[in-house]
Amino acid sequence: MASRADKKAQARAERIEFERKVAEAARRKQRLARLAGIVVAAVVVIVAAIVISSNNKASAPVKPTSKAATADTARVDALLSGIPQSGNNVLGKPTAPITVTEFGDLECSACDDFALPSTVNTSAGVPGSGVEDQLIDTYVRTGKAQLIYRSLDTATGNGATPGMFPTQQAAALAAGLQQKAWQYIELFYNEQGAEGSTYVDQNYLDGLAKQIPGLNYTKWLSDLQNDSSLTAQVSADGNAARVAGYSSTPTVVVKGPKGQAQAIQGVPTWPQLQAAIKSVS
Repeated sequence: MASRADKKAQARAERIEFERKVAEAARRKQRLARLAGIVVAAVVVIVAAIVISSNNKASAPVKPTSKAATADTARVDALLSGIPQSGNNVLGKPTAPITVTEFGDLECSACDDFALPSTVNTSAGVPGSGVEDQLIDTYVRTGKAQLIYRSLDTATGNGATPGMFPTQQAAALAAGLQQKAWQYIELFYNEQGAEGSTYVDQNYLDGLAKQIPGLNYTKWLSDLQNDSSLTAQVSADGNAARVAGYSSTPTVVVKGPKGQAQAIQGVPTWPQLQAAIKSVS
């Protein structure tokens, strides 16, 4: 029987490859027909069929009270310590000249790959690309760039619990009302279960919130349950992504004094992301 790490690695690899193909198809259709809405609808159907058929075995995520979860919390704290947060989704100095926006789905295994470090030192048990860590250390911590998280439904909507998407994404934004959105986002990715499984529920979301040092859990839960602007923001993000023709997660958009670089759909390499930043600096 395949291990949890094997399942996550397989799901991540399959999603990256198929989303690459889907993104290429989408760009061709946009150039020919300029009907982005129709293209995106077709892309979503294709990705849904692929992901559901190839990743239909559930795997339990890490338990939030475990030693592994404690180690994840320490790693995330070290990564983000001392970096300001603003709004409910922005990491880094608001005056930074470069803006890097990640359109993501917290259940997406490719987003997990983008977020996780390149060494196996998280409870996920699978190495990531290390690119987001490099981005944060090299550009965000130094005040050269700010990192913004926006929501785009891909894996969750095509999985076993599609109705959880607005709530899980709003959970991160609710933490952002206390300037801890990125702690929530990073912990979610560090403790992500198998794509397409049923691990995300209110108990799971609560567990992540309770792991974040300094987060007022009572306020977080109240904001999540009562602040309708959070789910409205999630919906608005998705609409903006679709209008722009983005169909894959992560999609990374880099803007700077010289304009906007071509959006990167899928997990960028570090040289690719550096080149995009340099082109708009």
